Amino acid sequence: MATKLPKLKGLGGVREISRRIRGSDVIYDNRDALASELINLATANVSDIMEWDAAGNTKVKASKDISETAIGAIKKIRVTPDGCLELEMIDRVKVLQLLAKSAGILDREVNSDRPSVVEIQMVGPGEEKK
Repeated sequence: MATKLPKLKGLGGVREISRRIRGSDVIYDNRDALASELINLATANVSDIMEWDAAGNTKVKASKDISETAIGAIKKIRVTPDGCLELEMIDRVKVLQLLAKSAGILDREVNSDRPSVVEIQMVGPGEEKK
């Protein structure tokens, strides 16, 4: 009697599953370096790249004076047609949320294995809170 194999449709095939497993092993094996890089991104400041005086005059630091961490935290640099420099840094809040979530800070109370539960009651105009 032949054994019927389960259908793998929708799973992406064996190669895709192997690739996902291998990728997660790589991330897991390098988790300390990944955490360190995320911390570096979260702690980079625009003052690591630019300086300004009391009058509001800005100046970009020389590239030799900018750390690799600060350079890595730059999302976009654009020079406008009028010669102004626009500098956009990565979203620190998202990086900090990711770090907090991976550390379990957002998922549970201190010294507790239980997940946090937040109840939100929305009350429309003219309605009373129940």
